[in-house]
Amino acid sequence: MDIGRDLSIQLLYRMMLIRKFESIVGEYKLKRQIYGMAHACNGQEAIAVGVCAALKKNDYVISNHRPHGHAIAKGVDISKIMAEIFGKVTGTNGGKGGSMHISDSSVGFLPSTGIVGSGIPVACGAAFASKFKDEKLISCVFFGDGAANEGVLHECLNFASIWKLPVLFVLEDNGLAVTTHTRDTSACTDYTILASAYGICATSVDGQDVEAVYETTMNAVDYIRRKYSPMFIQAKTHRFNEHAEGEYYLKLRETHYRDNDTLSEQIERDCPIKRYIEILQKRNVITQNQILEIEWKVDEIINKSLDFALNSPVPYKESAYKNIY
Repeated sequence: MDIGRDLSIQLLYRMMLIRKFESIVGEYKLKRQIYGMAHACNGQEAIAVGVCAALKKNDYVISNHRPHGHAIAKGVDISKIMAEIFGKVTGTNGGKGGSMHISDSSVGFLPSTGIVGSGIPVACGAAFASKFKDEKLISCVFFGDGAANEGVLHECLNFASIWKLPVLFVLEDNGLAVTTHTRDTSACTDYTILASAYGICATSVDGQDVEAVYETTMNAVDYIRRKYSPMFIQAKTHRFNEHAEGEYYLKLRETHYRDNDTLSEQIERDCPIKRYIEILQKRNVITQNQILEIEWKVDEIINKSLDFALNSPVPYKESAYKNIY
């Protein structure tokens, strides 16, 4: 699929924006200026960017405990995401949700939650509502291989298939649930087989290849819109950082749940940003100067969002019990 120069550069820009954003979040988490958990998607950016680029602005997206990349890729205001992570009143949720609870209905980004697998039934509910109201919108839910072992996935695959819901299940398979390897918890690690057992069309893709993710999602989206039936994508990827940002999680390396030398090789070999830059340079789509221009633009946007967050007020105590469900 020839996606054209403009989209190619936009995909690269979005991945670089997410990576820079999360590096700043990690930095300020270590400074203890961010409270609560913060989970980065370093190494997984190609999935968020490739999938969201194939969706319409008002298509629904439901994320999980690792939502920054999905939110940025879907078009949520980056300054508001940063402010929410810092717990400021100007954040997407008024500073009450924090890192794991980003939302913006104006771009179809429904509230994310940190409960493993909890977004899957929400996605099916949104898809049912879309079908009931004949909105012709797709509901896309991101979840990890840890959530794939939750019973709620089986329930939702079942009734999404029976009711022919316009929902796209996207499994970000990094092979880890915190520090537990999927191979130690899953009898079947080819989750396309699981989806197929419920009569759902399923496919797998290299989650480090942003164009492959985009093309696979475009085909899935076309299938869902034509057939008004669900689709399942298993994207194989690598989580470069620890499960969450912060000093405690730096100590997890001592558990030896993964080999740091092997991880370094994966980062060097499978970094989706580096891989895509090399591809675009070989195609003569982008020059080194243009890459530097993108980096400068990304730095400018991130610095503005950081200033916005740091200079915003914390929630007022009078609002403590407002918008609480």
